[in-house]
Amino acid sequence: MPAAVSPRRYMRHQSIWLADDGWGVEVIDQTGLPAQCQIRRVASVGEVLGAIVGGVVRGPGLISVLAGYGLALAARRDPDIVPVMTAWHALSATDPRCPRLRGVLDRMREVLDVTPPAERAHRAYMEADAIAAEELAGNLAIGRHAMGMLRRVGAGGGDGKPQTLLLAAEPGWLSSVGWGAASAGLFLAQEQVDLRRATGGVLGEDIAPPQVVTIGPLAAWEMVEAGIPHSPCDLDGALDLVRRGVVERLFVAAIRASARGDVLVPAGTGDLARAAKVAGAPLHVCLPAAAINWQALGPGTITAPGTDILPLSLITGFITDRGPVAAEADALLDRFPDHEPMSIGELPAANDA
Repeated sequence: MPAAVSPRRYMRHQSIWLADDGWGVEVIDQTGLPAQCQIRRVASVGEVLGAIVGGVVRGPGLISVLAGYGLALAARRDPDIVPVMTAWHALSATDPRCPRLRGVLDRMREVLDVTPPAERAHRAYMEADAIAAEELAGNLAIGRHAMGMLRRVGAGGGDGKPQTLLLAAEPGWLSSVGWGAASAGLFLAQEQVDLRRATGGVLGEDIAPPQVVTIGPLAAWEMVEAGIPHSPCDLDGALDLVRRGVVERLFVAAIRASARGDVLVPAGTGDLARAAKVAGAPLHVCLPAAAINWQALGPGTITAPGTDILPLSLITGFITDRGPVAAEADALLDRFPDHEPMSIGELPAANDA
């Protein structure tokens, strides 16, 4: 288990960063939340694996970036390619089907393969830093695209009453390097409001926030930390609100997705999506490009125990780091033409995905 470090304020909306010594990695220990916010230091591949398996860190975005730093820690301890690749195999085994994890580890391996041993650790940290920065930038881009939608939601309907938004993401920025995909728009909107208040209306925007409903204690904790008014509930309570028509719009965070738009989500989200469909409430999937398995043209190779698959028929649209995308079979491929999927005959078998 990673060792606790001295008490310190975490970085706003960010869950992982390099320690002051420039090589250790610090993360928020999610096992203590929401009762206690404890920062943990990881300083070896073994501690990285322990943090992943033990639930200290959760969420594919955060786990993938931590795994990248895990290879940097391995190269720092021994820059020979054999122990580095041993670490690569151990880290990849934590979730063989995760496109984000495999993408990060493959990218790190490609860099380390062509780097001389004497420079390998330094180059590994540089690449892991770049991956973390890209993860942050992707979530911020999704948040900026979502803000336009939040302005309309906050403005309400004909009676001017703010709509109720269900944030079906447990958690948001805690499960990512920062900001979160589904939650970034809310945090950005709230910071605009805070900035406007702090400057007497000179800077920022007066964005009317929607009435936010969150599922689970960690998502609620994130809203409290950001100063966003919200109503916490459990999955059953959220389902009841959707069925009764109280929720007018849903934001859902994807674990991963196929190239044709099948989305893997936490268990229970499928029931919410079906209820939203019946109630006529739009459901938007917040989807970073890194979470898409471009080699999967259907749900077969993205499934996992304890999860649900959302088909396109239940999705109103996607909010990606490149902007909104329609919930249509080839819409993601059209928006990301630089990602060329394999042909159906080249798709890996399910056990090899």
